[in-house]
Amino acid sequence: MRNVRPLRFGIVLLVLALAACGDKQEAKSPSQVLARVNGKEITVHQLNFVLARQPQPVSDETKQKVLEQLVDQELLVQKAEELKLDRDPNVLQALEQSRRQLLAQAAAERVIGKPADPTAEARTKFYNDNPALFSERRIYDFASFSVPAAAAGDKALLATLENAHTAADTEAALKAAGVEYKASRTRRAAEQLPMPLLARISTLQVGDIVSLPDSNGRAVLLQLEESRPAPVSQADAAQAITAYLRNGQTERDARTRLADLRGKAQVEYVNGFAPTATAQAGAAAPAVEAGTGGTAEHLKAGVKGLK
Repeated sequence: MRNVRPLRFGIVLLVLALAACGDKQEAKSPSQVLARVNGKEITVHQLNFVLARQPQPVSDETKQKVLEQLVDQELLVQKAEELKLDRDPNVLQALEQSRRQLLAQAAAERVIGKPADPTAEARTKFYNDNPALFSERRIYDFASFSVPAAAAGDKALLATLENAHTAADTEAALKAAGVEYKASRTRRAAEQLPMPLLARISTLQVGDIVSLPDSNGRAVLLQLEESRPAPVSQADAAQAITAYLRNGQTERDARTRLADLRGKAQVEYVNGFAPTATAQAGAAAPAVEAGTGGTAEHLKAGVKGLK
């Protein structure tokens, strides 16, 4: 089996090179050329494309650093071409997938457009409706125990854990039950937890345990060791509230527009594939990077940061 990591690195380089060099047939004025790598030109347009994604303002030092990265990228792209990686079936498939994703994202941005700024009333309502994030915000310290999923569903073990008031008690219970586990500790502010998870965490008392799904047939037992108040005013939270409301509006718009596109399209499933209602709902906004839902996947994403 191929070494996947270098292959993916080559894929990223080739994708970036293709995105940046789409005008290579067009004559360039000397003022547009910033460097030549074995005769291949790196232009100001390529530099500006990357700099546009950097925090502003951009210093001269940052510009030079990015240009050096483009030089290194070009060297590796040339090596990839020398090794004929641009003809490798896996690379070609990844390039096609990247092209489709970029086109889908561009279409989503064009069709959905930029969401309107939330009103002052909407911002105030969101602040008041989510005290655990703002006026009653807290910092949480957890003991985390990664266990097999079967153990997290063991009623006898869960009954024993009802009497576990400290991390030491929990470890003793897991050992007594012969459960293989991995223990760690973590600290998270309220806004660092997914909303569905925060709703549960905010009701816990010190020593309480909540079981969360994880990947690879495992679960995580989170035991609250300490929490302390750290409230945030509406003025201080204004930027975060605006971003959250914009993301939520973008997701709702995406689902509406995609539902409309699906309604007008002829989609035929073959070879035994047919979507369930749940699967169709979950696939409604694949091209937009926004998420505010409360599904198990969001809980799993939150769990990754707690281990």
